[in-house]
Amino acid sequence: MRTLTGPTPRPIRFTADIPGWQLILKTLGGTLISEHPGWLVYQLGGGRVALHAASEDQPAGFTTLAVEDPTELTKAVQAAAARGVPVTLEESDHGPAGVVRAGDGTFLWLDRPTPVEVGTGAAERPELTTLQIWYGQDAGLIRGVLEGLGATPRLVGDNGTWTDLVYPGGGLAAVHAADETGTELSFEWDGDVEEAQQLLTAEGIDCLLIDETYSRTLQVADPDGGKRIWINERQTDLYGYTDLSSGPVAADA
Repeated sequence: MRTLTGPTPRPIRFTADIPGWQLILKTLGGTLISEHPGWLVYQLGGGRVALHAASEDQPAGFTTLAVEDPTELTKAVQAAAARGVPVTLEESDHGPAGVVRAGDGTFLWLDRPTPVEVGTGAAERPELTTLQIWYGQDAGLIRGVLEGLGATPRLVGDNGTWTDLVYPGGGLAAVHAADETGTELSFEWDGDVEEAQQLLTAEGIDCLLIDETYSRTLQVADPDGGKRIWINERQTDLYGYTDLSSGPVAADA
């Protein structure tokens, strides 16, 4: 059974079409590890993703950032707070949790690991990695919170608009400088993204291959009808970027 080795992103995607999201994740090798009414968690090659039934207060298409940490929760919260993260231990609708209220108004969860209740907990394919994106004007604030939660910078854009970070337990997060604050669920594919396109197309899932200046991106139709979901091919052209990593992205295979 797969157990977390360190902090791992587990964004929560609120959706009115759970089956549609399940099809995308399963097609790309994600494995269901926990299922309760209106709440499902998938293990990917790197990181995890939670699907939550949408409601009036939590509309379809919205993503809440979250990190699971295998450290005992009280100690994990204390350690993050000592690193400058604005986090407190509170009671939530799913039990005790670390609640992060960032200075730009963004809300994050610091949670205990989701127990593996279905299968082995291992992803069926290693290529797909969670990439939770945090937009905002203060990139330094965002990066400070993510690093305080255990992430380490990997690629930094020379123009200062993009930094992606890797978590020790697998999975990615990114800082995207922008005029408006927001969050988004995206993914990275560690390999030829055309293979992901072929897998999705075979299941009748609408997707477009876009050749960006830095890498290729697969844009997948959102089951909730919002803007397309981005799956970035892992970047190999580093022109305009600085690579701060010392090795490959950790994976939860």
